[in-house]
Amino acid sequence: MRLPIYALILLFSNTLLANSLHLDLEMSSNEYRLILKKLQANKIIGNEKDDPAISEALKLGDRLSKWIALVNTMRTPERAIRLTSAATRRGIPIEKPNMYSPEIIKQETRRILSDLPSVIKNVLISTDSLPNDIPLDDETFISHARKIDRNYQSAARYKSVDKFRSHYIAAASKDVRGYYYLYKNEITEIELRNSQSIPSDKVNPILEALILICFNTEDDQTSCQERVYSAYKNNSLSLVYEKYFPRSKKIWNDFFKIPTYAKRRDIRWSSTKTVVPFNNPGIPKFGPYLRDNIEAEFRWNDWALKLSFGRYPGGPTLKFEPGVVPHVNGLGGNEIVMDANQPIEEYESQWTIRHEFGHVLGLPDCYHEFYDTEANAYVNYQLDISDLMCSRAGNMKERIFSELEKAYAK
Repeated sequence: MRLPIYALILLFSNTLLANSLHLDLEMSSNEYRLILKKLQANKIIGNEKDDPAISEALKLGDRLSKWIALVNTMRTPERAIRLTSAATRRGIPIEKPNMYSPEIIKQETRRILSDLPSVIKNVLISTDSLPNDIPLDDETFISHARKIDRNYQSAARYKSVDKFRSHYIAAASKDVRGYYYLYKNEITEIELRNSQSIPSDKVNPILEALILICFNTEDDQTSCQERVYSAYKNNSLSLVYEKYFPRSKKIWNDFFKIPTYAKRRDIRWSSTKTVVPFNNPGIPKFGPYLRDNIEAEFRWNDWALKLSFGRYPGGPTLKFEPGVVPHVNGLGGNEIVMDANQPIEEYESQWTIRHEFGHVLGLPDCYHEFYDTEANAYVNYQLDISDLMCSRAGNMKERIFSELEKAYAK
């Protein structure tokens, strides 16, 4: 079973997740620290010694975080060192997936340390007291700090998910890169009827894509390789396409589709204004926080979503708790839980409330992660980095409006 990020509520209520842990691909380092703390508190990960590469990357990232926190106590909020912003959103494109493993993290740590200015490196590898200032300009410091921070995130993610490796190995069968390649390049059974007519530079990518769509259905990737290579020799690639492409298309579509069970019953839809009830927040300032973010995001052409605040038993609510990873209690759920330690003025908080409200409407996450047994590494990507539900680089778009209209227009 593929559990989305809101399933973490089970973890936070001290319930052991038996076989999976599914995390947002672009969590902040602070969120990873919360995850590791919760996993340790629930004895899902113990005090066993980490791989040296993981330990080193974690140590560098933790010391960097403490240094930045100390420096920021000496600065105004406007001059605070921040490693994320709307302008730095990058996403993880499906064409350039992220891969991480102890070996990959080790190599990245070596590159980072070799490029670091000595005034930064000496502080990070030392155990002395941290300085309360930065010995070079902010822009240069932030440029290097982001690389250290991202490497920390890879290490923290590896430590968080590796206990569930069997789940991620099984998730490889939902890898939709094969479907994406064939669809994007408009390759159908017609183009595959004659193997000899396929341009030489397209043969290997097409064969790899066909192997992947075969694996979306079959259990054994090796047998899929043999099947596709045999079909290429026998000039029957079109038959492989016809057999496996429909299943791959369904897997792709399921990443975007609002499931029947997640459709809300309290939405009043119209072609210009859709009204969603929301329970009055306990603190007045959170009303504008919800309205300004959600209503600003969920609009398309002449259509706009509006929140109607009031008292709605069983309706959506907003809660703030210290030290939690933001989540919703299920697709179509009613409880958005945000971290009370994160200021609502920060970009991460503003993006997150928009994304989590998408889950309240029944929209699923559209990103994927699995373990590649041939590469001995975890692989993840977002199906569309321009989409609010796929990536922190994404926003509201026509496909989201169309999915909402399909689910709620009567």
